[in-house]
Amino acid sequence: MKVSKQIDAVLLSHSDLGHLGAYPYARNHLGMTCPVYSTVPVVNMGKMCMYDLYQSRTNELEFKTFTLEDVDNAFDKITPLRYSQPFSLPGKCQGITITAYAAAHTVGGTIWKIKQDTDEIVYAVDFNHRKEYHLDGTVLHSGGVVLDSLTRPSLLITDAYNSQVVHPARKDRYAAMFDTMLTSLNKGGSVLLPTDSSARVLELAYLLDQHWSQNQLNYPLIMLSNTSYHTVHFAKIMLEWMGEELTRKFSQSRENPYEFKYVRLCHKIEDLDNYPGPKIVMASHHSLETGFARELFLRWMTNDPQNTLILTDRSAPGTLARRLYDDWEQQTNKTATTTTVVNNNRTKVLVKPAIAYENTIDLRVYKRVPLEGAELQEYEAAQRAKAEKEAAQAAMLARSKIIMEEDESDVSDMDEGDEDVEGLLTRQFDLYVRDTGKSGGFFKHAHSYRMFPYLEKRKKMDDYGEAIQIEHYMKASELERMEQEKKNLGQGANFGKEDDMQIDLQEPILPGRDETPTKYISSDETFLVRCQLRYVDLEGLSDGRSMKTILPQIAPRKLIIVHGSESSTKDLESACQGIEYFTKEIFTPSVGEVLNVSAATNIYRVKLTDSMVSSLRFSKLDDYELARVVGRIHFPEDLTTPSLDKDTTSGRNSSRV
Repeated sequence: MKVSKQIDAVLLSHSDLGHLGAYPYARNHLGMTCPVYSTVPVVNMGKMCMYDLYQSRTNELEFKTFTLEDVDNAFDKITPLRYSQPFSLPGKCQGITITAYAAAHTVGGTIWKIKQDTDEIVYAVDFNHRKEYHLDGTVLHSGGVVLDSLTRPSLLITDAYNSQVVHPARKDRYAAMFDTMLTSLNKGGSVLLPTDSSARVLELAYLLDQHWSQNQLNYPLIMLSNTSYHTVHFAKIMLEWMGEELTRKFSQSRENPYEFKYVRLCHKIEDLDNYPGPKIVMASHHSLETGFARELFLRWMTNDPQNTLILTDRSAPGTLARRLYDDWEQQTNKTATTTTVVNNNRTKVLVKPAIAYENTIDLRVYKRVPLEGAELQEYEAAQRAKAEKEAAQAAMLARSKIIMEEDESDVSDMDEGDEDVEGLLTRQFDLYVRDTGKSGGFFKHAHSYRMFPYLEKRKKMDDYGEAIQIEHYMKASELERMEQEKKNLGQGANFGKEDDMQIDLQEPILPGRDETPTKYISSDETFLVRCQLRYVDLEGLSDGRSMKTILPQIAPRKLIIVHGSESSTKDLESACQGIEYFTKEIFTPSVGEVLNVSAATNIYRVKLTDSMVSSLRFSKLDDYELARVVGRIHFPEDLTTPSLDKDTTSGRNSSRV
């Protein structure tokens, strides 16, 4: 809590749980009040991510970490930015400029450049230099060249998560995934792909929809999350943040790529009953710790060995998905060959195969079940008592309000007696009120009150007088066509202003909560997991080999390595230390460690002589003008400030600089 109150600004890089999961809680419960910045898609998709997490946890247990109001309040306070838009920070951070650059990995994913005077910091974690179906590669390394504005920073902060990973070719990975899917489907099994709810799911859903369309497959293809409808809606209106190829196809065909032909959207697990037989389901969350993915895992992977689990993300250590990945990795390393040599002495990485997985796993299962018997009666009695108490309080408030109104009425009656009758008659009422100006005397008389006031509609005016309502002069057919176009406006891509990206769907973001009285229970159970298991890398991150090629081209003066295991961090550090012309100031802080990477400088004050100033040749550098100085410093006996003069003669009390 102490740290959160001291933060001056927050920069959000991606819209997944790992990058902004703690933000609503910190904003509403830890006292964080600083400004927050991100791109527009990170705001929209990040909110969907947190909505899905909240609903997933609420379906399992009494979740009180944060509420939906906390999510709304937190994301409403984010300042949205666009790529390559320099933004000067206000307040305590005045003098600092931030600029967002495309990082790929997720739509709106950001590499941040932070600049103050001549110091530049580049924060580049979780980027992807390779082009994908829905995103172009990061601008950090586009076309094999590092962007000029991101080269040679004072400090580079990057991650070592994939330092020891080498990816097989993308087409080989996708081919292996499709092969595993069809093998399972043809045998009567279903396929579960755990994924996130708003970030990487866009690549996976588009990829599968295109494959189904090209091959005319008939197996149901389902995207299951609590926010699936709204996630796809945001994807439709944010094409300008996606890859050039995607936007080019839309411009040519006017068909939105996220108007899926085969992917069906569901937000309740009961919706799967509408699709009997073998099916493909993309479900949240990829960690298998919560959400529909965990529920389907317990249903399918403990029931039929023909069902297949395809992991698309390694997830965090300690999660169920990471445990399954480690088991798959260990078993495939024993049996599979990972590399082979092809032409021109190039090493090709092979995709590891699927395995028949069978293992016993102990899990804690959370459920929400309806109340029965005595518990239900006790709940209903408590609800009746609560309703009676609220009714009594409401009646008390109503009586108090009536008494207060009567007191105010006495005062207002006396005031009305002084009202000008002629002024009253000039006003417009449906009913004429007579004798309201007559005093009631000593005894109170009932007065007539104004009823049904006539409200005159103001005419809309423009520069030419009364504005013309175009629809009054249009044919009925044309008016219907315009109304239909307005309805269809939200179905296509929107390249307009950021305000147009606000969602406008009649359906609520989250389904209405079941009002049936329920309670939460948990139990420790043992499951025999029997299924086909495979990992296919769909994380959308640069691998270790690529990172070790890109970092020397960035050539930072200092490097900080974060977000990696101990072995991967040491691997990247040693690789950078082994590069001849790379910086040797490399830092690998542990969690909670504070680093001071500021440069130690000494500043001296000297007085330039007129001859020195006239001989200087200035060169422009950004907003500054620089000149190289060669001269001698003199220390006059009668002055406290030394002077710098041209190096013409060497005096006794002088030194050369």
